[in-house]
Amino acid sequence: MTDPGLKKNFAYTVIGMATPVIVALATIPIYIHHIGEERYGVLSIVWLLLGYFGFLDMGLSRASANALAKLRDAPDAERSRVFSSSLYLNLGLGIVGGALIYFAGGYLFRTQFNLSPDLWAELAGGMPWVAAMLPLALASGVGFGALESRERFLAVNLLQMTGAAAGQVVPAFCAVFVSPSLEWVIPAAFLIRLLTTVQVFWHLSRVDRLRLTRYDRGQGQSLFKYGAWVSVTNIVGPILTSLDQFIIGSKLGPAAVSHYSVPMNLTTRVQIIAAALSRAAFPRLSRYGKEEAVDLAERSIRGLAYLFGAACVGALFLVEPFLALWISPEFGQVATPVAHILLAGAWINGLAFVALSLLQGQGRPDLAAKMHVLELVPFIGVLWLLIDRFGLPGAAAAWTLRVAVDALLMFHLSGLRWRRLWTLLPAGMLVLGAQVIVTCWSLALLPALAAGTAAGMAVILVGLAVDRAMREAILALWRRMRRRGE
Repeated sequence: MTDPGLKKNFAYTVIGMATPVIVALATIPIYIHHIGEERYGVLSIVWLLLGYFGFLDMGLSRASANALAKLRDAPDAERSRVFSSSLYLNLGLGIVGGALIYFAGGYLFRTQFNLSPDLWAELAGGMPWVAAMLPLALASGVGFGALESRERFLAVNLLQMTGAAAGQVVPAFCAVFVSPSLEWVIPAAFLIRLLTTVQVFWHLSRVDRLRLTRYDRGQGQSLFKYGAWVSVTNIVGPILTSLDQFIIGSKLGPAAVSHYSVPMNLTTRVQIIAAALSRAAFPRLSRYGKEEAVDLAERSIRGLAYLFGAACVGALFLVEPFLALWISPEFGQVATPVAHILLAGAWINGLAFVALSLLQGQGRPDLAAKMHVLELVPFIGVLWLLIDRFGLPGAAAAWTLRVAVDALLMFHLSGLRWRRLWTLLPAGMLVLGAQVIVTCWSLALLPALAAGTAAGMAVILVGLAVDRAMREAILALWRRMRRRGE
């Protein structure tokens, strides 16, 4: 990752993805205190429902970003046909999905959740606003894809970060200073989504000469064909990640789910680093030819192995005292072995994110989608067997085994050259070594912080020793800092 532009895009994306998580953690207590646990539970299900129906995007945002990146220097009319076709498709799907949310979601809440008459009346007043958010979300996704195709990652992440943060903060303020009723809180969230969508298209009009043209049927079919495969990955991927929790609940009980889901959620938060790099690299992986794209992916994976490896190693040392402090020592005692296994899998899975972006960028999203579908049944069998034999650590091992196989297949299918990825081996050995150490020794918070920091730095130093691209990037940064200081 020696390209300065790519490094900036990566940094912008990490910050943009991490900030809403921090804001959410800060505002959750405000919501629960002011609107109550029952209303907050209903609101959480509403957002979950809205997120689930986001699958109606059908991968069109990714498809348009891919197509527009390839057409970066094409005439405005050609780019506008891609943009307009994707936008009209997403708006149509969003309107259909909004209607489904309004009627099906309303029926679900009215018949399955035993809401009190007053709470149902509040939710019924807010459901039209929830339904109207979906077309806005799908339309803004196309706008963000167009901005990313131009590598406007600073603008994209500022818009997403401020929109997500305001979407948490403004409804919370509304609950505190206006009314805790969902009839007020949900429209406040809709207003933020509307303003964010307007800002996206206003900014896009300033940086690109895209125009709304008539729907191009051929272009629409091409985008839909690509996006459908992306959509399969987007649907099956979360199932592969959450299926283990359903099986744990059925075999070991609901308490076991919490001991598994908390470390799994922490693991996905750590993967922000890998997700940010794969997203930042996607426009170039789409625009470059095969050889140049593979070379960029290999350099990115080699750097990510040590940067992300340092984060995973640090987390391995810190997770036990963190869980004991955040929840309870008893909870941490059960969940820590699960977290240790999941973090090793997270490192492997993070490297596969770049290979997935390479496959999708080079126009083969179908390979990744087919592979994920084929993984589903074997994963269920291995998961069932290992839970029976080893309990929660067995479930974590099944997930880690699946993502390891997934990564190997993804590397092979995307055309990565194994002889140029030998530097991944020292990083893998360091992650494995740290896992052995934390399994044998239990540390308090401050010693764990010191040990995790030292181990993370050791991973970075080994990376600098074995990877020339990392050394060149550090030297270039050092030279720029010296020039500024003179």
